[in-house]
Amino acid sequence: MTDTPKLSHCADYVRRHDRDRFLCALFAAPERREALFTLYAFNQEVSKTREMVSEVMLGHIRLQWWRDTLNEIGKGEVRKHEVVEPLAELVQQGLLSIQELEAIIVAREFDLEDRQPENQGELDRYIDQTSGQLAVSSARLLGASGEDAENAARLAGNAYGLVGIMRAIVFHGRSKRLYLPKDRMAHFSVAQGDVFEYRNKPEIRDLIHEMATLARARIKEARKHRKALPKRAHAAALPVVLADGYLGKLQKAEFDPFSATFGLARPASGRLTLNGLFKRY
Repeated sequence: MTDTPKLSHCADYVRRHDRDRFLCALFAAPERREALFTLYAFNQEVSKTREMVSEVMLGHIRLQWWRDTLNEIGKGEVRKHEVVEPLAELVQQGLLSIQELEAIIVAREFDLEDRQPENQGELDRYIDQTSGQLAVSSARLLGASGEDAENAARLAGNAYGLVGIMRAIVFHGRSKRLYLPKDRMAHFSVAQGDVFEYRNKPEIRDLIHEMATLARARIKEARKHRKALPKRAHAAALPVVLADGYLGKLQKAEFDPFSATFGLARPASGRLTLNGLFKRY
């Protein structure tokens, strides 16, 4: 009987905290999976900052710790840490750059502001600097290069990120945080209390229907550019497949973002497997 291989710290960490990207990473070439797990573990370490601190200043201190850590890696100094050590190896091998990792940290400062994006444009910039940038870095780790390939990965990451914002409404609401565009909430007469108290109102469903329509358009656009992404890097864009499935669950829930059918939906593993095997998204 063959023993199940033990996951590395980064792989297990991503499996527990970022299930979608963990599953997608399994379709990368075996020799590159660990690199993806390391990048995704770093992203998780940074992105969970707001949830881990009780005061904003503590959040800034945590992000500064990561900035200092990256600066030390650039000097050849590596802190003893389960994520830092493999991350430093990727930087030293030229597979990741300090600048792109720092960009992900900077983007997370918005989380510490505890304010809504003023409009869709501001939300899009946040998504692009987080989920979009992460997809680009993932694609590079898998061997993608060139402007067209990076643009294809970014489009996929942004489409997935927008769906993620909707899926996290309940999670963010527990800590009285909102990432829905302020001007669109005003347009649909949705109050903060409606979201924080999870009121299944027609106005909220109309707002979410609009966002879902935009997300579907973004997925369609991402798929138009998929030929620009080398097949060896397709795992970086595979989250689009899961995003598409989540939107189907949202439609089934009649665009109620508080429905467990949507918010607690499991990844569409069957569809992901087919797309993963055929190198498409």
